[in-house]
Amino acid sequence: MTRLFRALLARSLATQRRYFADYALGLLIKVFFFTAILYASQDSPARPAYVAGFLLWYLSAHLLARMANFFLEEAYLGTLARLLASPHPPAAIVAALSLVELLVSLPWVVVLGFYALASGVALFRLGAATLGAGLLALAGVWGLGLTLLAASLRYKQVGSFTEMLTFYLLLFSGFFVSSEALPHAMRAVNALNPLYQAMVAIEGGGFGGLLAAAGFWLLVGGLALTSGYRWARRTGRLLDY
Repeated sequence: MTRLFRALLARSLATQRRYFADYALGLLIKVFFFTAILYASQDSPARPAYVAGFLLWYLSAHLLARMANFFLEEAYLGTLARLLASPHPPAAIVAALSLVELLVSLPWVVVLGFYALASGVALFRLGAATLGAGLLALAGVWGLGLTLLAASLRYKQVGSFTEMLTFYLLLFSGFFVSSEALPHAMRAVNALNPLYQAMVAIEGGGFGGLLAAAGFWLLVGGLALTSGYRWARRTGRLLDY
């Protein structure tokens, strides 16, 4: 597992260096959104929660994009067959991949946190409950990522849907547009949105909804990936890209 983690980390860092211009442009776009949230919420008492929500989304967006496109990217690189033939079980590969993506994204979250601090938002004052809500939300997002990874086994290219989903999570999880401004139908949909439920918990609304959303996606994602992987192997479509 340690060797696998180091190999995937080296691959991720090499890819960032190779495509640094594209990566930097994507980061700049996220900084624009972050700045908009910082300054649009200056008079709101929930400003620290909105900033924390965006940082949570930043990690989630990178995690979802990486998981949804993992098999496709490995197939295009010509390394998918070798990776799946390695002694590491698929569960270990997915776990290492997820940890690498979070680790690579974390320094930029720290940078944005200092940007927020310079703008008058001290995230460390939110307390341990916010950290707990963030970790639970990431667990739910990881379950959602497992679902997208399973879908990629059957439908192959799910990148466009994943991008649409991440923008939905950005705009309608309660930190870009406040939860009070969302229509009731969208709030009902957000019952299964881990980021929205994390915002509810951070703002003092309790952890019940967050626990339910995270548990739901972990269960669905685990079952979907197990079923999808067996189907792809049985039908011979595991390497068919």
